[in-house]
Amino acid sequence: MGDRRELLLAVELTRLGAGFVVVGGTARLLRQGYGDPHDLDVVVADCDVTGLVAALRLLGATATDEALRRCRDVRVDTAWGPLDVFVARRPVALTVRVDGVDLAVAVERAA
Repeated sequence: MGDRRELLLAVELTRLGAGFVVVGGTARLLRQGYGDPHDLDVVVADCDVTGLVAALRLLGATATDEALRRCRDVRVDTAWGPLDVFVARRPVALTVRVDGVDLAVAVERAA
């Protein structure tokens, strides 16, 4: 896993019980092994917002269910770096094991 802060954040949120799918540059890194993401992008289903917020609070980040549900696209600052949260239907995902944790990672979309 190295020192990729995005991956550390995804693993820790998952360990804390948050349900989400990794998308964007971090998903590409996990699927294909290359890229240089600068943040973690996740899609969370409306029904999983409360669990994500609880996990973020345990990590010291400020987030609320209301803000995520109202705005649907929110940047959250964490000790591991920025997290972009998209509240939407979860995309099709595959499982990638990182540091003993199964992460849901969006499959690549056809062009």
